[in-house]
Amino acid sequence: MILANLAGAISRPAAEGILSLGFSAEQQARMSELAAKARSGELTELEREETHSFERISSLLGILQSKARITLKQATS
Repeated sequence: MILANLAGAISRPAAEGILSLGFSAEQQARMSELAAKARSGELTELEREETHSFERISSLLGILQSKARITLKQATS
């Protein structure tokens, strides 16, 4: 996997930058709205695609932030 060896390739400033990334308040509100609609079975096809996009971005961000934390931990060891 491309991300498997990423931890050693991230500089400390880049790792710190990655850890500062996240969803805006507006995006979080939209995700909550979509989640509520999904629970009630009211998502349109377009909203379902939007939900999947948020899920993919969230997963990728989680992986990158995990790698960034590993980089910072290795830098302090």
